[in-house]
Amino acid sequence: MPTDLPSRRPPSGVHGISTLRIAITGIRLRLLGWRIEQAVEEHDHVKLLQVLNTWVALHQRTSALLHDEVPANMDRDRNLFCDRLRSSVSKIIREERRLDRISSRLKRDRIRGNIRSYERSYAIGKESYDRTLSLWRCISMSFNSRR
Repeated sequence: MPTDLPSRRPPSGVHGISTLRIAITGIRLRLLGWRIEQAVEEHDHVKLLQVLNTWVALHQRTSALLHDEVPANMDRDRNLFCDRLRSSVSKIIREERRLDRISSRLKRDRIRGNIRSYERSYAIGKESYDRTLSLWRCISMSFNSRR
């Protein structure tokens, strides 16, 4: 007669992962979140994309280890957040290129003394700069609402 009763709950796949490893991963994720926040404050889109990609890779590795323990909607929400952030950063890059072209046009018009063209370029440049600030504001608000 068997004396061992079957366990009611199947063993979790997470059981093999040490608590220390999970704690270290949590600390790394918080540190990367802080670095993302710093990149947003500094308006550094290159640094932001690098840190964001590292943050996403670490989340994906963690989700793979915890496979059944992580709700599916968390991955979907994180991917949606990252896609929006990448889209905003690509728009910022485009606006910064536009600002570079406009600044060279402003210099050329000032040297030539073409006031009308200078004022028109200045107005276009101001709109582009305002769009850039607006995009950074959106990134900042979406990052702060995610926390």
